[in-house]
Amino acid sequence: MGGRRALNKEKIVQKCNESGTVVVSIEVDRNGKVIKATPGVRGSTSTAACLMEPARNSALATRFNPDDKAPARQVGKIIYRFSLSE
Repeated sequence: MGGRRALNKEKIVQKCNESGTVVVSIEVDRNGKVIKATPGVRGSTSTAACLMEPARNSALATRFNPDDKAPARQVGKIIYRFSLSE
């Protein structure tokens, strides 16, 4: 996303006994707010609903550095890796 970086990343705790990778496609505005998050895009290894929803919510809570020169909407991805609970 052209030199932008996440200022905060929310830690996800899964509520099921699933593992896998969930790739979330995101759209970020100039202020750094994630305005759209679509989990389960290409590269995901799990489609378990109990992983999709937390990944989506976490992506929406992520904030990036503001950039007045960025396009109105920048597209990127966030990758979440879930492992089995101990």
